[in-house]
Amino acid sequence: MKKINSLLPLILLVILLFGCDRKEQSVIPSGKTIKIGVIGPMSGPEKALGMDSMEGMQTALLMQPYLHNGDALELVIEDDKNEPVRSVKAFRKLVTEDKVSAIILLSASASALAVNSIADNYHIPVLVVLATHPEISTDTQFVSQLCFDNIFQGKVAALFVRDELLIERAAVFINPDSSHSSSLADEFMREFRSIEGQIVDVIPITEHTVDFEESVSLLRNQDIQLLYLPVTAGDVVNISRALEKIGWKPKVMISDGLLANVLDRYPESVHLLNGFFTIELYSKMDGKGSYVEKVVKFFRSHYKTRGSIYPAAGFEGTTLLMDVMNRCNNPAENDCINTQLHNTKNFEGLMSKISIQANGKVQRPLIVNCISENRLKLVVKVY
Repeated sequence: MKKINSLLPLILLVILLFGCDRKEQSVIPSGKTIKIGVIGPMSGPEKALGMDSMEGMQTALLMQPYLHNGDALELVIEDDKNEPVRSVKAFRKLVTEDKVSAIILLSASASALAVNSIADNYHIPVLVVLATHPEISTDTQFVSQLCFDNIFQGKVAALFVRDELLIERAAVFINPDSSHSSSLADEFMREFRSIEGQIVDVIPITEHTVDFEESVSLLRNQDIQLLYLPVTAGDVVNISRALEKIGWKPKVMISDGLLANVLDRYPESVHLLNGFFTIELYSKMDGKGSYVEKVVKFFRSHYKTRGSIYPAAGFEGTTLLMDVMNRCNNPAENDCINTQLHNTKNFEGLMSKISIQANGKVQRPLIVNCISENRLKLVVKVY
């Protein structure tokens, strides 16, 4: 277990920021700490989810080291390697041994679904930062999502490529063993067909799939206009290489987080994604003199940025949780944290306002981006 104590030197008090118009203010430290559990992949193939998000979380705690009552947060971090069995084990340890007041989950949908099944047994609020499966917050009173779900994402992707790109014929690649890939592909296909688009082919990618060049060559011969790729970063890279090799340039839509994963695992191939469309929580952040500019500047002074969205999500999840705790008379009380999470209305995030409904679902816009020079370029924000 790794512990990070956010009791920082008093000099950091001058950079406390609150809300979109956050003003500098001083807080007298109480000397007390509240433990917050963090579960995520800090090692293994998906470590970017955890490590990059943690950079954003640490930025939030450096900029805002104390709650309004002077209490500090202590992050108790558990590495689950993005494996559901490890996620559940980490959850139980954080609750029973470390006595945390809430948990932030940085892992993907399979781990979030596993935690969903036990969260109510312990009455510990869980904020799922990045996972997008539509059932993450169902049948539970204690799990909330910070990210839009696959139903919203798949629907918007289909509407965008049909109505804005005027695509009529599409093919979909899918990882059938992935709950994230399967649910996202299903929603895209359902919506695309409902607006008179044709799904000409669906290509499952398994451990036995080896010849991507043959697959894309067959699709080109079927007059496909767009490839929808809610698949792994490695598969996106392999498909992109195959497209480059045969000299075919169809429109391509990838899913959330894939650019960040390619940047982390395949940086030499990220140029292959230029021109692809993607749906994310964020786009390029600017706004001279704004709160966002202060956050970006502060982050870059401490960490080497690679264009990943994960630090922004980690930052946003942490500041949201702190805002929730500030609404409680006892900010360490788990039931109050959970109640206030589900009563979040118009919290000022980095690029949009965030509300969380009583069922744990988030209300926030998503952003359709085009990847340009390995960065996200905003095309349209969808509410």
